[in-house]
Amino acid sequence: MSTYAKMQNWLPRTGSTVWLLAFIISITFAILATVFSLTHDISEVYPFLFFLPIILVVYRYPSRGVLFTIILSTVYILLVYLLSGFNPSLVAVSTAWFVIFITMGVVTSSLAEGLLAEERKYRGIFENSQAGIFTFDLASFRIRELNGKCARMLRYDRRDLEGMSLSALFAEPAEYSAFIRQCINRPPSGDIELHFTTRDRDVRQFLISVSRSPQEIAICSIMDITERKLAERVIHRARDELELRVKERTGELTRSNEILLAEIEDRKRFADAIQLANKKLNILSSITRHDILNQITAIVMYLSLAEEEITDPRVLDRLKKIDQIVQLIQKQIRFTHNYQYIGTRAPQWQNVAVTVDEAVEEIDLGTVRVEKELGNLELYADFLLEKVFYNLVENSLRHGGHVTICRFSFRLEDNGHLIVVYEDDGVGIPADAKEKIFRREYYRNTGYGMFLTTEILGTTAMSIRETGEPGKGARFEIHVPEGSFRFGGAD
Repeated sequence: MSTYAKMQNWLPRTGSTVWLLAFIISITFAILATVFSLTHDISEVYPFLFFLPIILVVYRYPSRGVLFTIILSTVYILLVYLLSGFNPSLVAVSTAWFVIFITMGVVTSSLAEGLLAEERKYRGIFENSQAGIFTFDLASFRIRELNGKCARMLRYDRRDLEGMSLSALFAEPAEYSAFIRQCINRPPSGDIELHFTTRDRDVRQFLISVSRSPQEIAICSIMDITERKLAERVIHRARDELELRVKERTGELTRSNEILLAEIEDRKRFADAIQLANKKLNILSSITRHDILNQITAIVMYLSLAEEEITDPRVLDRLKKIDQIVQLIQKQIRFTHNYQYIGTRAPQWQNVAVTVDEAVEEIDLGTVRVEKELGNLELYADFLLEKVFYNLVENSLRHGGHVTICRFSFRLEDNGHLIVVYEDDGVGIPADAKEKIFRREYYRNTGYGMFLTTEILGTTAMSIRETGEPGKGARFEIHVPEGSFRFGGAD
């Protein structure tokens, strides 16, 4: 704190009575000395005696210093004019001193007010700083001043810390010695971390920056970083634990990945083996089926020859039954030919309208129209999807009676699924046969077509059911789950 500020702080503490007594004595002494000097023809000393009261008032009341100087200077010049008998020499000198008094009062008052304003500004910064601030003497290493924030950080009363030895705050003597050496030799240019002991003996960690004044006073700004350091340690420990866990988990995933890769390789080898076995079985089945059909053809030929040569009605009736059984065997063998390819190739996206067109190309439609309201709908289905639409149309032509139109369309459901609808205007399907037509055992009436349709759709979780009204035409609904349909070739 400046000398001027210390004097300002000291004067109020001396008490109003002491101040008033000093003020009266200095004024009285100056006036009485002036009267005595003028009545005894002494003009060398008495003007200087007015400096003391002017200086006291300016220091005590800077804002009233100019007014007081004018009043006191006026009293001085009046005394000179009245007691000197208007001596021209004394009047001229006193007038000059009058001007000097006024000038000194104005200048010193301005300086004093400026110093007070600066002192109040820096005092406000000192007291209202968010950081703790304290100063200590580099000769005695005792605390001189501190703000309220610093006292609260250290949990002391300010008056208890003022004058205390700085070493009492340090938690570690070695840290105190190193800090003092740095301050004496050259104050640290950056922030340093120190440990202080609070009044309740709690050790706190502080970040301190130090500057050195020309009066050999160290000015320290401190911030309590105990919680921040604790949080950093917690974060560092958590990061280390997380890194360890990530490392362990990465090792586990690496091992699992190696195991999985080995399993994939095993499955690929197994799948290749199965594929090879299926290929051989299909070749064997195809050869066997071809041979059986050749033998059946021979049986049919011999049956025809026998029917031409035999006239016994009972024998002919038995031959016809044998012929029916042989035809049934042929139908079953042809079914196995179609069924063996279901699921042998990966499903793929297929444009429904194009697939319908390809399916009906193989059918003699006659006068029956096929209508499509399918847009750019695509289904993710087995490559035999064409057989599904072929069977539906062929079933209408074979069993629908007076069918004139077959229509394909679709609708979206609220649950995100899609329904492909096929309908005709034929005689419909009896209520008791709606579920039976999809069973393999029902082939005697409709063949294996609808059973094959169910199997093809089932490879990609699609299903089919008949919902038409008997007498008003057949209506089949193919249920397509979400993810198994798209529009316009979207990914």
